[in-house]
Amino acid sequence: MLAILERAEQVLILLGRWIMIVSLAICLVFTTGQAVDRYGPHSSFNSYDQIAQLGLVWLTFVGNMLAVRDHTNIRVDLIDGMLSPAWLRIRNIVSDLAILGLMAVIQVKIWRLVELGAGQAIIGTPFTSAHAYLALAFGSMLCIVIVLVRLILDLAGRRVAWC
Repeated sequence: MLAILERAEQVLILLGRWIMIVSLAICLVFTTGQAVDRYGPHSSFNSYDQIAQLGLVWLTFVGNMLAVRDHTNIRVDLIDGMLSPAWLRIRNIVSDLAILGLMAVIQVKIWRLVELGAGQAIIGTPFTSAHAYLALAFGSMLCIVIVLVRLILDLAGRRVAWC
């Protein structure tokens, strides 16, 4: 069972990385396209910013999930050097539970925003604000799954405690 969880986590991480690659490519292409269009052909297309911003939103929220997974998110380490390995493990479990709680609240609240955003068109694009809100919904859902898997594996003794 734990091997299945580890494999599922790897699949989700791979999916998250591909989403980040595509989001970064969208940001790059549309930002570059805007600069080229400004000084070159002057086309009538004027939605470069909106599409690049949508890519950036997805990059941010899916990237946050990957940062939490890899323990590279921004955090303050005031007492880590003074804690024993047992206390570090307790701190990690409490931190994971806090992340799960926060992400659960986001999941409960975000779907109303997605529903409302479906009626708010992003001018000049086929997208609505719901597409931006879905980035937070998707990122927080993946974060819940990743942290739950990490917590289960940590409690089962399958992972080394991080600090």
